[in-house]
Amino acid sequence: MQSNESEVATKSPTDEIVFAVFKMTKKANQNTIEIISTTKSNGKMKPEIERPIDSENYLTLEIFENDNLVQTKRVEHPLLKNVEYLNDNNQYVSKQVDLDDAEFFIRLQKKEGFTKVRIWETLKDTPKKELQTFKL
Repeated sequence: MQSNESEVATKSPTDEIVFAVFKMTKKANQNTIEIISTTKSNGKMKPEIERPIDSENYLTLEIFENDNLVQTKRVEHPLLKNVEYLNDNNQYVSKQVDLDDAEFFIRLQKKEGFTKVRIWETLKDTPKKELQTFKL
């Protein structure tokens, strides 16, 4: 029985998965973001499934390797959560909850070389703002 080489994920010795935890805080003029921790592990990620997010309020993460943009991700805005709950009439209702601070994490595939993440904030009826750039 022969193995099909196209099904086997090729992993170089420099492939790493990076888990980064961030904290976002609401401020009067501009929200702030800081990196709390990072964990690196050898390995190769499986393809991610695109999940629908709020199209008006979100963060955009631009991932650079050696100053080349290699990936762009959109993630749910950590301070603006849409929650569903059961009301008194036994019906599901959706509501937006505004938080003062929140933590969130990302995971990404890191290859050989220098990696940085630039984070942009998009809010309804306001221009897109760059929040911070982090080196991983």
